[in-house]
Amino acid sequence: MFKSLIICLQLFSALWPRQTDTLNMLFLGDIMQHSSQLQSSYRGVGDRTDPNSYSYLPYFKYLESYFQKNHIVAANMETTFAPAPYSGYPVFCSPSSLARDAMKAGVNLFFAANNHSVDKGSRGLKETISLYEKLDILYTGIYLDESHEGACHPLIIEKKGIKVAVLNYTYGTNGIDVPWPYVVKQLDSAAVKKDLLKASLLEPDCIIVSVHWGDEYKTSSGRRQKKWETLFYKYGANLVIGSHPHVPQEVVSYKDSIGRVKAITAFSLGNAISNMSAKNTRIGIMLEVKLIKEAYTGNTWFDKPDIHYIWTSRPRATGGYYTIIPIKDYLQNPGNYNVKGENALIENYFKKFNTNQKLYN
Repeated sequence: MFKSLIICLQLFSALWPRQTDTLNMLFLGDIMQHSSQLQSSYRGVGDRTDPNSYSYLPYFKYLESYFQKNHIVAANMETTFAPAPYSGYPVFCSPSSLARDAMKAGVNLFFAANNHSVDKGSRGLKETISLYEKLDILYTGIYLDESHEGACHPLIIEKKGIKVAVLNYTYGTNGIDVPWPYVVKQLDSAAVKKDLLKASLLEPDCIIVSVHWGDEYKTSSGRRQKKWETLFYKYGANLVIGSHPHVPQEVVSYKDSIGRVKAITAFSLGNAISNMSAKNTRIGIMLEVKLIKEAYTGNTWFDKPDIHYIWTSRPRATGGYYTIIPIKDYLQNPGNYNVKGENALIENYFKKFNTNQKLYN
């Protein structure tokens, strides 16, 4: 009888008009910076060692309407920011203008723990952290030392009356040791449990885990990803955002007994932008999530996530620059985009991945 009463109260609460707050969040996958991207981003004037000689605003110009309607706009920044010479794969080092222009467009949170975090050693970590601090942009996953990590991880963000805790991890750093005393947060079960318990004690409305994991170029999640996902949720996570495979993987929602979405896992958002040539690396996911909080009870849940597929268009199609295309918008109004000769290609990729994703909804 008591259980029936609880269910009735839950149903009543779900149906009765209530005052709620909503936090809108948008997540992008890997922002890469290969050598050809460096070349196309060079303005054509100025010293190539000067970061101001490069412009990255074209990357984001078709996404700004999405950025503007979200309170948190996060991306995996998969490069370092150290002094020139700048370089692409395998040692990523980008002009600071990439971070600045991403921020100018509307990105306001960088996930910094990934397998390329220590490509430029201690100098790269120092300069990257210094740049993020100078820009006054939120970031997580890399730290000057253990004291800095202890004070800043998890990252706490409070907006619209809602408090979220953000944790960020990578599976590794390409076999390169993290130079002392710097910290790059890596997947270690004891440390992750400790971090999640610490986050829970701060009483956030939502715990977000951004994780660099999985097998490259695999379009579905693997056993180890699912094992980590189970651990994250067991110790208090609500939202898991994956990166590293460079291709989209499934987005899965988990509902409670009355049909509200209580947890979401995006196993891989794929690339936001890159010059990768492997199959499926030009299409990615921009995940839009609404976290709803009931004012009177403090109960939280998610609206159904919006999966926006995106496409990297390259200089041959645009007349000289790389840019990110929101696919559905493009297919509805291709004349609004300076992209030539890719309509059929983009449509085929969209049909393939959009159909696959429906299996998980």
